[in-house]
Amino acid sequence: MLKARAVDRHGSRRSSRKLALALMVPLLVGPWAGCSPKPAADDDATTMQAGLDALYARHGSGVAVAAFRRVLEHSPNHYGATFQLAAALEAAGRPDEARPLWEKMLAMAESHDDQPTAATARAHLAGDGGGSEAATMQAGLDALYARHGSAEAIAQFRKVLARNPTHYGATFQLASALDAADKRAEARPLWEKTLQMAEATQDTATADTARVRLQAKP
Repeated sequence: MLKARAVDRHGSRRSSRKLALALMVPLLVGPWAGCSPKPAADDDATTMQAGLDALYARHGSGVAVAAFRRVLEHSPNHYGATFQLAAALEAAGRPDEARPLWEKMLAMAESHDDQPTAATARAHLAGDGGGSEAATMQAGLDALYARHGSAEAIAQFRKVLARNPTHYGATFQLASALDAADKRAEARPLWEKTLQMAEATQDTATADTARVRLQAKP
């Protein structure tokens, strides 16, 4: 079922990198309240970004696991951190630890009618997490963030959206890749779509990022 998602906030390329992912899928950094005192949203965003960089740019699953666990200590129902911790545990060869997180992710996704993420979680729970959609997303993320190849990333994210037009992470990441390629006119409708999707799932961090990009001058 799922391969990865995430999203964070603010800034040109730096803001684009926040939330890698999900969205794969994207991927989704949503600050749902936890039981312990919650730090400022920027603290969670910074820790999420550290985890995303570790997992997708440096392939450091151990560092990523620690980062996503820290976010979940503050916000146990954090949408993006739940997804990314499950993905990081699988990348670290710990599928038994990842399984309860995929189960939680499935319940959260279904409660927000996030069908692409729910489908990804089901695939992981069925032992089929390496499907072509997830692989294509990963190829796009690697191209955009590890090799800074925006053209290659655009092509990969378009492939995902051709198969799944409402894929949350691919929508966010394609908008980011188009911005990185100075194709802001093409990126704008995707940021508008991302904003609408983020507001529908109460993903405040991603919604804020989309608003910042929409306010940027072409």
